[in-house]
Amino acid sequence: MTDYLKRYNKGVGSATRPMRCKPRPGEIWWVTMLDGIKDRPVLVLSCFGDSVVFLKCTSQPGQSRARSTIDDCFEAGLDRRTYVDPERRSVHRSRLLRKMGSLSEYDRSKFGLREAHID
Repeated sequence: MTDYLKRYNKGVGSATRPMRCKPRPGEIWWVTMLDGIKDRPVLVLSCFGDSVVFLKCTSQPGQSRARSTIDDCFEAGLDRRTYVDPERRSVHRSRLLRKMGSLSEYDRSKFGLREAHID
């Protein structure tokens, strides 16, 4: 089992606990049952109330449409080259399982996201 799966499995139990933090633009989160198929990582673009707007992440480069690449994948909490679908989607905030990481400043500018907010 890879470190990636170990880290994912550690956070699975958090799906039953209420989320205490609000997702921020540029963060990578696990979403439960996206498209009714499986859990997968997403890139958060914005969060308004209980709705989270995101781009779906995948390990496949895509044949029919252009996908952007997260260049600093390890900093974002990912263990392999990751591509991002261009289609914006949204889910209820309760579907987010756990935060994986945040994009580097380089990737934030690439995706047109503002600088990280530090509390």
